Amino acid sequence: MAEEQDITVEVDGPVAVVRLDRPGRRNAYTPRMGAELTEALVALDALPGVRAIVVTGAGEHFSVGADLDQVDWRDRDAHDVESLREPEKAPWNLATPIIAAVNGDAIGVALTWAMQWDIRVVADTARLAFSFNRIGIIPDRNSTWLLPRLVGFSTAMDLLLTGRTITGAEGHRLGLASRCVPAGDVLTEALAVANDLAERCAPASVTATKRLMYEFLEESDRLRAYNYERRTLNWIRTLGETLRGIAAFKSRKPPEWGTTKHVTIPEDLR
Repeated sequence: MAEEQDITVEVDGPVAVVRLDRPGRRNAYTPRMGAELTEALVALDALPGVRAIVVTGAGEHFSVGADLDQVDWRDRDAHDVESLREPEKAPWNLATPIIAAVNGDAIGVALTWAMQWDIRVVADTARLAFSFNRIGIIPDRNSTWLLPRLVGFSTAMDLLLTGRTITGAEGHRLGLASRCVPAGDVLTEALAVANDLAERCAPASVTATKRLMYEFLEESDRLRAYNYERRTLNWIRTLGETLRGIAAFKSRKPPEWGTTKHVTIPEDLR
């Protein structure tokens, strides 16, 4: 008998859907779920035909955070799965865009997971909370570094220190989410974004855009960023996607992309 898993994966053409799949526990996090999710994202990223990944929750919830009945908070080995010893597996280093379809409540680790991904679609009525300090731990998954850059220092300090609960609608207003829709429309909206990106956007340029966006979070030299971006643009033009994209635009037909998403910006462009 196959071992039970905490996630499920489906691939439909260029889009993969990963579900946090413990609906009986409201998709509560376990270290095994963390390991399975990381490996699933890495495996899907390695598939040339998968152009976008959507992560959502089974049932009514995205995830209510750590399973307080199954997590041993004093067991360092159990939580060591979350240490980032292989940076190439970090979501921001994967070529494939990752879209969070936050279909319901996202609490604690579930919310910091979603913040690591590239686009977030949230249910307007979902409850969102960085609740860590309310159970005696600190925010995780790089959130103390990332959140101030996304929503500003003052807002991040409020949300992380207090652990207060906000709605998806407020989260969207504050900048936590890219899009906000009724709960029943979240997955549909996320899949529409994923399929539109897969069909209309060039694989190599999407990868390069994602890489520059995350790298420039740490760049303080605007002129260097401008010229690095320009050199990368000139390089992208040599890969063939630009001609395909222009031809498709002129013919009013869907583009037929030929370049793989797995491209590395040459070091001499930096």
